[in-house]
Amino acid sequence: MTQAILTVSNFLQDGLNGLVDLFSNWKRARARKAKARQTYRELNNLTDYELRDLGIGRSDIPSIAAGTFDDVRVTKSKYATNENLKGWV
Repeated sequence: MTQAILTVSNFLQDGLNGLVDLFSNWKRARARKAKARQTYRELNNLTDYELRDLGIGRSDIPSIAAGTFDDVRVTKSKYATNENLKGWV
């Protein structure tokens, strides 16, 4: 009898923990999407001159807002991190 009660208790506890995790993940994803929309809106409201001053173009705005922007000009330039100096500089 005790084993049956413990099994049901564990089953219910696992279900509740799963629901809490699901809600936490949903809340985190919603906050991330809201931040991406806010970033998109703010960058889209800038003038072309201001965007050029930042070094980005209008076509870069969606990827910057989504967090997937990878500027090859920076990673391949002479100002990129020197792998040989890691830990020294």
